Parts: sequence; structure tokens; C-alpha cells
Amino acid sequence: MRTFFPFGPPIGHAELPKEMIDDLNKGCDKIAKDKELSKSEDWSQNLVGNVEQETLIPKDILNKWGNWFATQVKAYIAQYLDQLYIPEQQIFSTDMSYEQVMKNVEARTSISVDSAWYVRSFAGDYNPIHTHTDCELTCVGFLKTPDWSKEVKKENKLFSDSGNLQLISNSGGDNVRHFFENDTIRFLPKVGNWYLFPANIRHLVYPFNCKGERRSFSINMNTNRFEKKHPTSK
Repeated sequence: MRTFFPFGPPIGHAELPKEMIDDLNKGCDKIAKDKELSKSEDWSQNLVGNVEQETLIPKDILNKWGNWFATQVKAYIAQYLDQLYIPEQQIFSTDMSYEQVMKNVEARTSISVDSAWYVRSFAGDYNPIHTHTDCELTCVGFLKTPDWSKEVKKENKLFSDSGNLQLISNSGGDNVRHFFENDTIRFLPKVGNWYLFPANIRHLVYPFNCKGERRSFSINMNTNRFEKKHPTSK
């Protein structure tokens, strides 16, 4: 038996390489310590977050790790296409193995970066519900986190919403419980975790109260995978 998810947007997850985390943190620290760079690389005017600082990621870091991100995005697309091969449905007329799908995606798909930035948050900061425009995919990767255990003990809960990233399905909203369907998912920030999802999915970040920095980064991306092919004129 195979389980298909044709009606829900896929959420991708990968572990960031330790060297990448170090590179991104060094780039962010360099900007944060330099007043001129903090001003010239400021990206907050393009974003909705109520946070300490949002600055562009240096291009040399993006260039160094571009192939890694491209590989993850292509795998994400291939896995999405693979789960659309449902017997007797009309999306694709012939079945293909995942290996065939992946080869097709690798050969025919290109990825471009629209924008990439750091998000530095401290106690009381938050990001309201929003989507990302003019791009197909976006992502969130975690570079630094406070000690969340103190938040859990303070709130006397098994887990805390503090600092969480929450994604909200675009199909919800009628306040009716649907079995076998979940319209929200929350991720507790952990250094090295990286999440990839469609840019039109609503998402937000809860505020937190403990000491320390919550540092993440986002990249908006486009692909050529779903571009319409126009017939050649003769």
C-alpha cells in the first residue's frame, strides 16, 4: 500500500551542514557588528516582522552553498511529482519510478534566488501571519536558539508555543474538525533544521520571553518547472 497526499502542500525538511551553519552565522555576526553594513544590508523595509534585525545574506555565502539548496529543492519537487502518480487518476497518464522522476527533474529544472535574508529575534519579537509574494518557494533555517526549556517550565506545559514557526493550511477556516486532516503545524526551532514550503502558505512566528537570540534565515526561490510551454510559431 502507498499513501498519497494530493490535496495538501508538501513540507520539506533537511538538516543543514555544520559548515553552512558556521558560514551563515559568521556572515550575520560580521554585519551585526558593523553599523555601516547593518544599514546598507538592511532588508526590514521589505518584510513584516517585528524583530530586532533583518539583513541580506552575503552573496558569497549563497554562491558557496547554492548547489546544496538546488539539490534539496529538486528532491522536493521530485517527491511532490512522485506522489501525484496515483493509479487511474488524470494528472499523469503513465506511471514512473521515483528514480525516473528525479532524473527528469534534475535534467529539466533550474532554481533561482529572489531574495535571502537573516532574521534576528529577541524577547518580545514576533512575525505576524504572512505569505511571501513573487516567488514559488520559501524556506526557514535555524542558526541560533535560546534555551526553550525555561519557557516550558515557566508556562507549565508539555511544550511551549514560544518562538515556534507555525504554518497554516490555506484550505482551513470553517472551524470544523476534519478527521485525517491537519490545517496547522508548528516547529520548535532547533539549530540545523531547515524547512521548505510553498511561498503562498500562511506562516507566523510566536514571540518568546527567555534570554538569548533566535536566529534564522529565509530564501525566496523560483523554478522553471511549472512554466507554461508556448507552441513554436511556424
